[in-house]
Amino acid sequence: MNALTIAGIGPGDVSCVTRAALDAIADADEIWCADRCADLAPAEKRRPLMPFGAAMDAMEKELAAGKKCCVLLSGDTGLYSMLPMLNRRFGEERLKVLPGISSVQAMCAKLHETWQDAKIISAHGRDLSATALCHYARTNTKMFVLLDGTRDPQWVHQALKEGGLDSLELMIGEKLSYDDGSVGAYEDRKYDPLSVALIVNPAPKSGLPAIGISDDAFTRGKTPMTKREIRSQVITELRLSPDSVVWDVGAGTGSVSVECALQCPLGEVFAIERDADALALIEQNKRAFHAGNIRIVPGNAPEALKELPVPTHVFLGGTGGETEKIIELIEGLGKRIRICATAVTLDSANVISRALEKYGDFTMSQIGVSRVEKVGSYRMFRAQNPVFVMSATTGGEA
Repeated sequence: MNALTIAGIGPGDVSCVTRAALDAIADADEIWCADRCADLAPAEKRRPLMPFGAAMDAMEKELAAGKKCCVLLSGDTGLYSMLPMLNRRFGEERLKVLPGISSVQAMCAKLHETWQDAKIISAHGRDLSATALCHYARTNTKMFVLLDGTRDPQWVHQALKEGGLDSLELMIGEKLSYDDGSVGAYEDRKYDPLSVALIVNPAPKSGLPAIGISDDAFTRGKTPMTKREIRSQVITELRLSPDSVVWDVGAGTGSVSVECALQCPLGEVFAIERDADALALIEQNKRAFHAGNIRIVPGNAPEALKELPVPTHVFLGGTGGETEKIIELIEGLGKRIRICATAVTLDSANVISRALEKYGDFTMSQIGVSRVEKVGSYRMFRAQNPVFVMSATTGGEA
């Protein structure tokens, strides 16, 4: 059986198509391509690439009949292309892959730039969040983003602005292989749907922010807030990952939500709260810390939880007397979910511990914090309320 040739055809213009790809096009009996690549394929050989499943079925049939088949992929076959899906369908041994010139390479050539030191991500047909974009921009000196008609240059500019990163240099490249193409600083105008963004950060941060934000950094009002020392222990007990999905039940001022959001830039945090004043505080703190991945959910638990995405982690800060029902709902999801809960009273601690102690990794501790405060010319300890901290993983030991 003939091999299926996968040819990268560069950023658009035929001048950027390699000789190997041109030879494969000339030699093929059947060619599958997107509309934007149609000029490279003779009409009598051209087949639609979408819907992709039907296209792969047709490829299989024509290969079995002994036809020479070719798939044209824009840019380079190894940079956010359909190659992985073709590998899964046909197997690597049945494919012949011809690399092309990527839009990143074309843009770098116009800028006299290198790209071996850059982070490259794609928003083209992918669910890239604004928070994830900002995380990568914050932690990399140089980053390229492949864009589309929805996540376009205006979206990138707005995401950086809301993420507190609007001081970073933003360059946009469009129609990179054509005479009417351009590369330059971002402008508030319409760009080609398949443009490329370059974000330059001369002073990138390393990794994730440190946990334990100062209490004074939050807007608090009269709403109770989980204090810094307890908050730090909660984040430690949760064992978050960058892509975690967190429920913060009884979010109060949103201090735990903010800490979680900063540790989960590729995930989401759902701040569930019923008090109107507290909801307003969560919104203020969300904006102050540029925590765009916090989703504020007004309402009472457990009812307010039923339509939310399944979490990987849950913090129970205030349950309104519905602790058992909330934990029962979490258990009913049938997933391994890490739970951390705090309590100030023995009664609440007893209810939570009874619900969680059946899990093998259940832990419970009481934390008492005394802070040094200056009273006149002296420094004295001022005790904070002791807090119970409990944690467990539904479904077994983490």
